Amino acid sequence: MIDLQEHQSLVNTVLGGLVEQSWIQNGALIVQVPVEANLQVLVKLRDEPQLRFDVLTYMTAVDCYPRVPRFDVVYELFSTEYKHRVRVKCQLADSNSLDELPTIDSACEAYLAANWHERECYDLMGIRFAEHPDLRRILLPEQWDGHPLRKEYPFDGKRTWNLGCNVEQGGLAAESLGL
Repeated sequence: MIDLQEHQSLVNTVLGGLVEQSWIQNGALIVQVPVEANLQVLVKLRDEPQLRFDVLTYMTAVDCYPRVPRFDVVYELFSTEYKHRVRVKCQLADSNSLDELPTIDSACEAYLAANWHERECYDLMGIRFAEHPDLRRILLPEQWDGHPLRKEYPFDGKRTWNLGCNVEQGGLAAESLGL
């Protein structure tokens, strides 16, 4: 069994001044780092011989509205060599505009698995990943309006997407589908 306090101390030593804070919660080591250092931190954790976090288990974003900064971008890393985990969190401020989305560096350079996860976060949460090789919607159609996992997204039955074109043009209108 891994001693989480020793593990925490090692991770903090490797990351040095890049750690804003670290803590152990529910048997997991969590490290919070500045958003502008996310890629640097992930590469260090992957390449450090004493850690070797070689697998990105998952990556997600959380809307913590009304907290400022609003978003948490979360990376769960696993070491196949040492069988330990770490969760890396970055707090990302909202841009307050759907035209200019909040942005963080893409982790695709460090972990290939980040490609799909980042596209999902972009699609559902509206977070842009700088230098992502193919940042576009992955679950919703390109015409979809907004990002449905954001807390301000309407859930009261308001239509936010028009299916195709109108009936006169041979398409299906949302009304004809009972939406």
